[in-house]
Amino acid sequence: MNIVFGIIITACVGYMLFTAPQSVMPALLSGGEASVSFSVKLFVIYGVWISVMQVLEKSGIDEYIAKALTPITKRLFPNESAECHKYITLNLSANLLGMGGAATPLGIKSVGLMQSQKNKIMLAVINATSIQIIPTTVLSMRAAMGAQTDIMLPTTIINVFSTALAITLVAVLVKR
Repeated sequence: MNIVFGIIITACVGYMLFTAPQSVMPALLSGGEASVSFSVKLFVIYGVWISVMQVLEKSGIDEYIAKALTPITKRLFPNESAECHKYITLNLSANLLGMGGAATPLGIKSVGLMQSQKNKIMLAVINATSIQIIPTTVLSMRAAMGAQTDIMLPTTIINVFSTALAITLVAVLVKR
């Protein structure tokens, strides 16, 4: 992918050198400035959210959510071991709380313990639909860009709908 972006950037700069050479350097500088500014804003917002998530972890709320999810995971992922269900529920609870970094190793561990190919597909699909109570990535990016409108409710509705649709499709289309 780096090669593709390198080619695109080189082609654009080359085109600008021939069509508007006086605007190449200002465009490069303003693009660099905008990217650094955006990165700093995201860094600060992520720092706040990571702190909130760590408070949730230390208070045991993530474990409580994992226990609450156990009946659901036993239906979605039948015939798996108790240890596997533990990692599945922790993975899903971390994703629900917007802690994707914490969810990834838990998801990898649970897939390693799974016996059923269908269950592996189900977990991958649920994680791909990105169901979250707090969509921290989207909220952070919108806040960094100065978005004025609140999208929490529509995002949550779409998250629930897309996850339900994905679960239904896996249940219907995947045989084993």
